[in-house]
Amino acid sequence: MSYPISAIFYILILSLFLFFLYIFLYKNIQILFTKNKFKEYQDKIKNYLYILNNIMDGLAIIDGEKNILFVNGAFNKNIRSVKIQPNIKEFDILTRNLELNSLIDDAVSDTNFKFIEKKISYYDRAEEKIINCIILKIESSNEYAVIVRDITYLQKIENVRTAFIQNISHELKTPITAITGFTETLKNGAIDNPEVRIKFIDIIYNHAKRLNYLIDDLITLTNIETEKSRVKYEKTFIKSDIEDSLVLFEKEIKEKNLTVINNISDISFISDPVKINQIITNLIQNAVKYTDNGGTIKLEGYIADSKAADDFISNTEGASVLWDNLPLKKNLGKFFFFSIEDNGKGVTYTNLLRLGERFFRVDSSHNDDRHKGTGLGLAIVKHTLKLLQGGAIIKSGLGNGFIFSFIIPEAENNFKQN
Repeated sequence: MSYPISAIFYILILSLFLFFLYIFLYKNIQILFTKNKFKEYQDKIKNYLYILNNIMDGLAIIDGEKNILFVNGAFNKNIRSVKIQPNIKEFDILTRNLELNSLIDDAVSDTNFKFIEKKISYYDRAEEKIINCIILKIESSNEYAVIVRDITYLQKIENVRTAFIQNISHELKTPITAITGFTETLKNGAIDNPEVRIKFIDIIYNHAKRLNYLIDDLITLTNIETEKSRVKYEKTFIKSDIEDSLVLFEKEIKEKNLTVINNISDISFISDPVKINQIITNLIQNAVKYTDNGGTIKLEGYIADSKAADDFISNTEGASVLWDNLPLKKNLGKFFFFSIEDNGKGVTYTNLLRLGERFFRVDSSHNDDRHKGTGLGLAIVKHTLKLLQGGAIIKSGLGNGFIFSFIIPEAENNFKQN
């Protein structure tokens, strides 16, 4: 059977059309698939970049010439306080850190280099900074990843923890050793001597009280720091509360023949009376303890307005130390101002800066019987003031006595809500 030439021609034309249609569709499908894949990869890259730019650790990618290929936003925050210019391309200029840049130099020059991790300590704007640095070579390339993490705060916490363990061990060991030693002496025959027996029992009792004070102060401080100690607002009558605190130290005041000048106004104030009493009692105890025989302690307290509170913080002298937690806002209301001043031997500026640290004493001797205490009093004061949103100024100098002033806002709004 033979087909007409026209039919063969049409079949040929149709075949060619189908062939070119197939080629066209195949290429366009391939292009479409490639575009979709490219967009998919592009979206993934955007997601990865978003993650890298928002992680806490700083990350920089550099080549063998130490040129920056990539750097995320956290890198500079972990290294330096100043804001860097976005057009910096050299890693050395970016960091301006001699030790870190030396590590990079060593890594780049070592053909067998793979990985290094090191803690770097340096000063940035007069503040000590500690970073953990990881440098690793990216496989199958001449590129390096530099990861930095600011661990300054963590290191400080670790230092505080270590110091706390050392101090608490010493504070506990001293009375326990005394109690154990005198108990053994009594058991070995001293109990039969009435005079010695009473003397040793008094010593044991005093050391037991010291342990109890230490535990009470630790519980108080821990509750404040962990916010378990809640603020309970009520009307408090300042003058009578302070006079009650003074009664606690009547014996010591008489024994040392101290003069107490009480200039506390007869005022009421809405705050937490227990916590205010805690602050003032600790401050009076310190004043009585460190004022020499025949010395003078002066107390002053009154209600101030927000302008006076602002002036109190703003007019801090250079040789003073400021603890500032005041939420100063316009028309905030009333403030309670309190100041205690003694004419004792005073404190150096270096020691002023450390007041409020747990277990810190101006006299570092743990065995100084003249200045017994847990070393937690001003730490409790500092954290309690923070809890009450108060501010304090501490002023002193060797031979110039000691002045501790604080100011706290009245919690009238909180009181009304409760």
